[in-house]
Amino acid sequence: MTIRLGVIGAGKIVRVRHLPEAKQNPNTEIIAVCDAVESRAQEMAEEYQCKSFTDYKVMLKDPEIDAVVVAATNATHAVMTIDALNAGKHVLCEKPMSITLDDAQKMIDAAERNNKQLMIGHNQRLEIGHQKAREIIQSGKLGKVLTFSTTFGHPGSEDWAVEGKKTWFYRKAVAGLGVLGDLAIHKLDLVRWLLDDDYIQVSAFMDTLSKTYTDGSLIDLEDNALCLLKTKKGALGTLSASWSYAKEKNSTTIYCQNGVLEIYTDPEFQIIINYNHQQGEFHKLGKKSTNVEQLNSGVMDAFIDALVNNKDVPIAGIEGYKALEAVLACQESAKTGRVVNL
Repeated sequence: MTIRLGVIGAGKIVRVRHLPEAKQNPNTEIIAVCDAVESRAQEMAEEYQCKSFTDYKVMLKDPEIDAVVVAATNATHAVMTIDALNAGKHVLCEKPMSITLDDAQKMIDAAERNNKQLMIGHNQRLEIGHQKAREIIQSGKLGKVLTFSTTFGHPGSEDWAVEGKKTWFYRKAVAGLGVLGDLAIHKLDLVRWLLDDDYIQVSAFMDTLSKTYTDGSLIDLEDNALCLLKTKKGALGTLSASWSYAKEKNSTTIYCQNGVLEIYTDPEFQIIINYNHQQGEFHKLGKKSTNVEQLNSGVMDAFIDALVNNKDVPIAGIEGYKALEAVLACQESAKTGRVVNL
């Protein structure tokens, strides 16, 4: 079975992840690429020998397309996803799935109403180190999770986006959320999944400390955030996210009753376990994907596999909703100076 794919957006994430991974998947045929900037759409269409569109609504009318990747600006994720689902297409949507919970729920409802799959691109769940870490935690050998610390930061989106410092990531009108929606959301989703738990309270600080527009003025979104988290099962944790780290850092440490689990804290060993009063374990599982060196994320393969084998996608809309809910709670806490209950 072949899944015929249309892609909305021709930015960096599409160029380094979605299109290359779709091309490598034997059950996928790339039918079309759409971008509001015609030259970008044409460039990708020529490279992948497919159709080019500048209007996604026109692309959605193409009967050849079975499924759609939504990877445009954050503020457009909801409307594009809902339109695609209503057009009878399955959807893989980039994170954050929306910038409001109301729109996120409408996306979930549209998938159910049209009997189509909606997957959210929280790729960190699929990394081999995180898969192994969840297996270890779920085995129970480390005992109850007590606290955790997780961080994700890099030098900024201008080093990633095709527009450089003019990137839409730095404009509130189209991004909606700053580093909370770009990086913190990854870790908020990851910890929920690793611990099989939910957040019940958050407290957060956020500020714009370093990122500027080309005229030197500070961007109108937060570039740094620090969050305190409490889960339903009683774990306490911290999360830091930044567009100001001189070197990318993307790691998590989980402190349990019987030991400490370190994930991607060491360049050689992706998992390190230090048991209480015992020798540790060191797991060498393979490289981790970074902005500098992109590896296959597994997102496209998981999406296509679910469609081909008629099974549920592994990261459904409700998972994206829960991550967004935590992000917006952290944003509210930072703005009000209060602890927010979920």
